[in-house]
Amino acid sequence: MTYFVWLVVHGALAGAIYALIALSFVVTYKTSRAVNFAIGEWVMFGALFTASGLYFLGTGLGSIFGLLAAILAAALGMVVLAVLFARTVLQPMAGRPAMGLLILTIGLGTFMRGTGTILFKGIPNNIAGFFEAGHVEVFGWPLPPERLLSAAIAALCIAIVSVFYYRTRAGFAMRAIAESPAVSRSVGIDVNRYIMLSWVLAGLISVVAGVLWSAISAGGFGSALVGLKVLPIVIIGGLDSIPGCIAGAMLIGVTESLAAGYLDPLLGSGVSVVVSNLLLLTALWLRPEGLFGARPAVRV
Repeated sequence: MTYFVWLVVHGALAGAIYALIALSFVVTYKTSRAVNFAIGEWVMFGALFTASGLYFLGTGLGSIFGLLAAILAAALGMVVLAVLFARTVLQPMAGRPAMGLLILTIGLGTFMRGTGTILFKGIPNNIAGFFEAGHVEVFGWPLPPERLLSAAIAALCIAIVSVFYYRTRAGFAMRAIAESPAVSRSVGIDVNRYIMLSWVLAGLISVVAGVLWSAISAGGFGSALVGLKVLPIVIIGGLDSIPGCIAGAMLIGVTESLAAGYLDPLLGSGVSVVVSNLLLLTALWLRPEGLFGARPAVRV
């Protein structure tokens, strides 16, 4: 029983970071209805920008201050990337079929992976070195402290974004645009400005998510693979639901952890990887709009 509880805790901590990554997908989809399949590459660039900042700033600033300075530099880089994407790609595609924008984000991800190997060649990924080695025992089982800290930071960021989205004037405008861009324009809301703001917010989230993911994994260019987790999460939770992305991430994280603990030793190491796709297929079959997604209106 203690092993089961430890696996659940381990999966929930991973699910907190999954939820933060999925949140960057949801905030752009809610506002612009754009499906960003390059989200893994955005997280990868956030981590690599931070690693580059640490490399060029050196260690003279001290560990924590050097890391914070590198994160601020990475945030600036991701803001520039988000603004360029919104102005040069998203705005010209307004009013066109969604499939074209979807293909563009896939192409953007491929371009980012290709150029990333050139831009960040020789940059060491030493983000994880800022976390002390050791472990914390949960029911007698060891748990890395970086997972606890990363999950806590991810939960705090999710709370901040949720407050911004549901309690601020800008968040209200973004929710109005999600309901109807035409009506929002008619009441004086600058639609393009708030759509760009949503992509900037996604860029900032990607920096934090990239740093946290690098703290608990190898990071670097491998961070792009975590984007593969996002689609099952948002489909299960609902494409436009912040509570849904949290619930979907926790379900994926805990299920993967249980599969790794109980099924991988029996059936092979690939079961924990496949389980998220099985959950995705089940969700599409039982409730295509997701657990918290709105059901489409039907004329009766």
